[in-house]
Amino acid sequence: MRYRGTFGSMVLAVCVISMSTSGCSVFRAANRSSYRGDVSVIKEGASRPEIIAELGQPDSFSKTETGGFDDRYSLDPEAHQTWVKVGTVLVHLGADLVTGFLWELLGTPYELAVRDRVVIYHLAYNPDGKLASIEKIKP
Repeated sequence: MRYRGTFGSMVLAVCVISMSTSGCSVFRAANRSSYRGDVSVIKEGASRPEIIAELGQPDSFSKTETGGFDDRYSLDPEAHQTWVKVGTVLVHLGADLVTGFLWELLGTPYELAVRDRVVIYHLAYNPDGKLASIEKIKP
């Protein structure tokens, strides 16, 4: 009898944990950073228009006293294309439904392991528009 009570308690604990975390992997996958472009374009000597063409407008920028620019990008160098994010969300959602949300016991830790690794790129340009210095800041 005692064994049965322990088993029932474990089942109850697993159910409570799975229901309290249900959907977390789906939301985490959906909220990952989207791919903004190839960060390998960021190299000294590259022109500002080339970098903007690849990565889009900087998150913030300012003009320097010397006539150059200081740009800041917050990027995940390993971000996925939108279709990969959508596919991942669908896989998590399907696995949740098939397993009665027990998938969250694996899906949520997986999403925590592959979460965004955002890097702030501080780019300083010369007055001629060429990239002079790169500073990577990992928050």
